[in-house]
Amino acid sequence: MSVSDKKARKKDSKAAVKKNNAIGDAAKAYPYMLWGILALVFVVFIPALTNDFVNWDDPKYVLDNTLIKDLSVKGIKAMFTSFYGGNYHPLTALSNAIEFKLFGLNPKPFHFFNLLIHIVNAFLVFRLMRLLSKDMRIALLVTLLFGIHPMRVESVAWISERKDVLYTLFYLLATIKYIQYQQKEKAVMKEYIVIFVLFLCSLLSKSAAVVFPLTLLLIDYYMDKKLSISLFIKKIPFFILSLIFGLVALRSQGVDGALSDLTTVFTYADRIFLVSYSLVFYMIKLFLPFHLSAFHAYPDKTGGLLPWFYYAAPIILGFLTLITFKMKKFRKVLVVGFLFYLANIILVIQLVPIGQALVSERYSYMPYIGLFFILAHVLIYLFDNYKNYKVYMQYAGIACILVFSVITFGRNKVWKDGIILWNDVIKKNAKVAFAYYNLGNAYKNKQDFQSAINAYSGAVRVDSVYQMAYFNRAHAYADIQQHQQAIEDYSKVVQLAPKHQEAYYNRAVSRATLKQYDAAIEDYTRSLELKPNDAATYYSRGNMKAFKSFFEEAIPDYTKAIELDPKLSDAYNNRGNCKLNLKRMQEACEDWRISLGMGNKNSVDMINNYCK
Repeated sequence: MSVSDKKARKKDSKAAVKKNNAIGDAAKAYPYMLWGILALVFVVFIPALTNDFVNWDDPKYVLDNTLIKDLSVKGIKAMFTSFYGGNYHPLTALSNAIEFKLFGLNPKPFHFFNLLIHIVNAFLVFRLMRLLSKDMRIALLVTLLFGIHPMRVESVAWISERKDVLYTLFYLLATIKYIQYQQKEKAVMKEYIVIFVLFLCSLLSKSAAVVFPLTLLLIDYYMDKKLSISLFIKKIPFFILSLIFGLVALRSQGVDGALSDLTTVFTYADRIFLVSYSLVFYMIKLFLPFHLSAFHAYPDKTGGLLPWFYYAAPIILGFLTLITFKMKKFRKVLVVGFLFYLANIILVIQLVPIGQALVSERYSYMPYIGLFFILAHVLIYLFDNYKNYKVYMQYAGIACILVFSVITFGRNKVWKDGIILWNDVIKKNAKVAFAYYNLGNAYKNKQDFQSAINAYSGAVRVDSVYQMAYFNRAHAYADIQQHQQAIEDYSKVVQLAPKHQEAYYNRAVSRATLKQYDAAIEDYTRSLELKPNDAATYYSRGNMKAFKSFFEEAIPDYTKAIELDPKLSDAYNNRGNCKLNLKRMQEACEDWRISLGMGNKNSVDMINNYCK
């Protein structure tokens, strides 16, 4: 061997040692990088820990939810046997019940546990990626993207979305256990049962987990499992459970009236473009998470047509499908990643219209794992094969992480309370009547009635037949003693909904305040036709008749009110007053004494003056 050959070999040997040492050093750093990522996730979500409840679903699922306020055996049974708020998620309710038992209605622990579960989910994503990929860098990159991406905020910072993070926790655990189960030479029934139980827990947290069996098939494909009858037979219990919970979910949505009828606005052809747009929307927001909003409304049609980009969406999807077939090197990664995305997003792209929004950022929480999986493989490939651009890619990656972190940090603050949240929605889209309405409710809850009126006015300006906006604005007018304006709004409500009993009742109250007694009596009468057994309405109508000195007519109303509510002391007192005016002194004294016996001090003077 020549001297030059020896020198070359020695040089190559040193380079190999240096490379191996670099790889070894990197491997040693990976655990610290993982903990650094999890720490970054905590930091970017810190603002959520100081947030309050918001007036969107939080009252329904937490503040006013009687189910979570009873942690007894009977209460837990009720959680598992009841639909609530259009959903069946008893494990989610149980987690909230435990928090309520320990901390009451303090929002901080609810936010903290949402964040804690999200951080655990990020760790589980790392575990999942390590099982699927031999490259630690891919696992870390997917974990980073999953943890800090701005589209995570809605699922983590919104207390009501506990179901999102919780079902994902069990879903990921079940997927990890399944891969480990499939990697073993000899299957163990005990491990199969564990997977099934974890899947059940995911379903009990949120019905979106029904697609889990499809994920199992994707795992089989990715792991090159040979298709066999036994492979499918093992999935049958999972598919049966999915079917059961799918039917339960449809039933719960139907009971709550969450299913939407789009046929009056959008044709079936339109629906194809809406669904295509939904799929593309989430993919675009993966790279460009800007103009985020808690509410993304359906588009307006102009001349019977949707905006142009809805028609472009199917073309984009077709192009991506073509790329998948053309790129042989990444085909398996592309197929698994995209089908995972599709399987986990398909239930919420409005094939079955649910709710008022076309797309929602929280729906990306689980599906994005598939897209992150694809993106990580592509980025690592580019990094390894285009070394001349490695420095630029590193800088671009750091910039992207910083931008995502800043956006996520800021978006958490948007969920501070209902006022900030709905103002942000209106800022992004001034045509969302629902946002103005909820903003009005948020102001009303703060006793800022004039701001509430302004917000409700925005709602009816956008949607002139928004009856609940008129109704709540009428309440706000009444709260600041502007009863004539309140009457006008209540009148608009009964015009839109002739059987709106509360509108008649409240209009009567405002009319009574303005001493429009005849009109008030008419409204109370109409209210009783719609709600015949309401003691308060009989009592109030009796008062109107008494004010007009119709004492004989008032007495039957007071009597009916007492019959319906025997503890209504004011009805006894006022009936006594009517009997006094009719010179029925003995009967009047009997009523006053009963009223006084119930603690009504208004009867004391009457007894002292007339019942000696």
